[in-house]
Amino acid sequence: MAWDESLNELPNRDLDSGAKQPLIFVTQDECTFNSNDGVHYLWVHDEHKPLRKKGRIKGLHVSDFVTPIGRLGERNSGVIMPCGGDTWWTGDKLLAQVVDKAIPDFEAQFPGCQALFAFDNSRNHLKYADNALQVSEMNLEPGGLNTKDMGNTFVIDQRQATGGYIQSMILPSGIPKGLRLVLIERGLWPSDRPNFRAQCSVPTKTGKGTKPNPLCLQGGTCCARALLASQPDFQAQKSQSQEAIEQAGHLVIFYPAFHWEINFIEYYWGAAKQDTRRNCGYDLDSLQRLVPEALKSVPPQLIWKYHARTVRIMKAYRHNILYASPEYEHMVHTRYRSHRRVTIAESTSA
Repeated sequence: MAWDESLNELPNRDLDSGAKQPLIFVTQDECTFNSNDGVHYLWVHDEHKPLRKKGRIKGLHVSDFVTPIGRLGERNSGVIMPCGGDTWWTGDKLLAQVVDKAIPDFEAQFPGCQALFAFDNSRNHLKYADNALQVSEMNLEPGGLNTKDMGNTFVIDQRQATGGYIQSMILPSGIPKGLRLVLIERGLWPSDRPNFRAQCSVPTKTGKGTKPNPLCLQGGTCCARALLASQPDFQAQKSQSQEAIEQAGHLVIFYPAFHWEINFIEYYWGAAKQDTRRNCGYDLDSLQRLVPEALKSVPPQLIWKYHARTVRIMKAYRHNILYASPEYEHMVHTRYRSHRRVTIAESTSA
């Protein structure tokens, strides 16, 4: 990853007794609340047809952090902002929320503990810093279009007394180095392959023309980008939010793609939206008043139940139980009325 001397010394966050730090799970996600998202039923005379407002109109974008025992922070780490038009939720805004709110609030609420932040695989969560190592931002030769200035990197080389050396990704003239020069400096350029290209191509879905093969960016030896992407420093490159969290002494994981059901904040969003729908005023002013109240209305006990449900879902997946199968329903939705009574399987969403 991009070399930063300040990363050599991370703060010592161990407890004074020498014991390991308690690990607290913190999950994050975003949700949109819309002005026209009200109840979906109404009384209408048989001779009349229901007239509903079209579209979702204006809305609010909410980004929040939740722990198994409730929302993060006494002052709340959430961010509420208008959405649509020229206003967008970006990776830079997420980074500001993490650094300015989430981490300070966590350390105030759980002193002496270490956070395990969990994010889904959206582009905002995986946004890299401006000087991050990315082969997709490099051309075969120095400079050119679609390139950027990358920071210095540490190349592992056991032949060196220090275990490696620092390689600059910028020429003395200020032009970004190309793939060929970087690989030559590392002794990796295959001189026996005269047609070694920057990146392999694959046919487009329409069959007309080709496009760069995205699998090459994951590593390999088929082309220059694949070869450089397989190097340890490029493999170790992390998103800007992950770098900020780990520099503060905490941990980061990412949910598997397309598995919203194991993120218990999704159920928290559903409970909050039930409240805003019941009290919908069909205008932005009322929505701005309702959303903070709806988020506060979800009790910590209910959030804990949502977390317990996702734990059961993950347990079912670890046992290779098929989603929505009878075995899955029994493991996830079985209610235990008493530890002295026979369990009764109930199909419930509670």
